[in-house]
Amino acid sequence: MKKKPPVLSFPKTEAVVPSDRSWHNGGDIEIALYARSLHRAAKTLIETLDLQPNPKTVWDACPVILLYRQSVELHLKALVDEGSNYLPSPTDPISLYKTHSLRWLAQIVCQIVKTIQWENEFKSEGIASLSDFSALVKELEALDPVSCAVHSDSRCSDGSVPHQLQPPNVVRLAKRLDGLLDLLDTTTDAMAATWNQMSGEEFPAGGDLKPTIQ
Repeated sequence: MKKKPPVLSFPKTEAVVPSDRSWHNGGDIEIALYARSLHRAAKTLIETLDLQPNPKTVWDACPVILLYRQSVELHLKALVDEGSNYLPSPTDPISLYKTHSLRWLAQIVCQIVKTIQWENEFKSEGIASLSDFSALVKELEALDPVSCAVHSDSRCSDGSVPHQLQPPNVVRLAKRLDGLLDLLDTTTDAMAATWNQMSGEEFPAGGDLKPTIQ
């Protein structure tokens, strides 16, 4: 009788982010590079997908969703971290570090954009308003493959992938997410540049800033 391999047990530890530091604890460059690598990996995987009906590859598009999801999460956190400078009460860095809720992060992004009155600039292909932005983030968060499989009302006994996760639909969503990621990246850079131009001056009442989004 074969012996069972020993079970490795690691001590459970909680990551601690000092309250006087940002959520990334100085690792903003590394995290930004990682987020962009996730995006590139998602696009590379998309190029390999079989878009024709094929029961053997029908679930192959699902990892694309997970790659985009984490990349969007990190881009949202970067924007919230930078944009919190403009809010009366900056977002708590520990809460920002621990959260994985895209909807919560999107709500703060909307608050920041409204505060500095950049609604007219916060647009990209497929995102014409903050409502469009929130809807796309909500759609992405709802597409967790495991949740879709567990809660799908249209689940088939043959293991077919839910409609929204079928390769052609994932590819269409990915194109919209490409625009979202570019928008988040550009806006974060613009907020940082604008804040630096202010040189620590008090935020003007009414958010009367000149955006540098290009």
